[in-house]
Amino acid sequence: MRKDREIVTRICAQIIKYLLDKSAESVNVSIVKREKYEVRIDAKVFLNADELGLLRNYLNVEPQEVGYYYLPLVGEYGSEEDLAIVAMLLEAVELNYDGEKKELIISLRVR
Repeated sequence: MRKDREIVTRICAQIIKYLLDKSAESVNVSIVKREKYEVRIDAKVFLNADELGLLRNYLNVEPQEVGYYYLPLVGEYGSEEDLAIVAMLLEAVELNYDGEKKELIISLRVR
């Protein structure tokens, strides 16, 4: 279970850094521990179609084993590509973006 906490911490840090790099006006994180950790990140941020597509690709990567191998190598606040490495450890990811309101909601669950 300790690895689950590390994964949640790392993925949240990476996503928050990504959003702040994109000039997010606000970022809210909610973490609930049920059978597995469930995370919801709400942000006020403008993303164009390419940026949203790239973020979606970063957060929908397989396989899980590679993620465990690379997790110790990912810096605490690494590059955008590090999102893909940490995302390998997620069971589910959902992105909802309202371009008019500039609101992004990311929901995820750790494997």
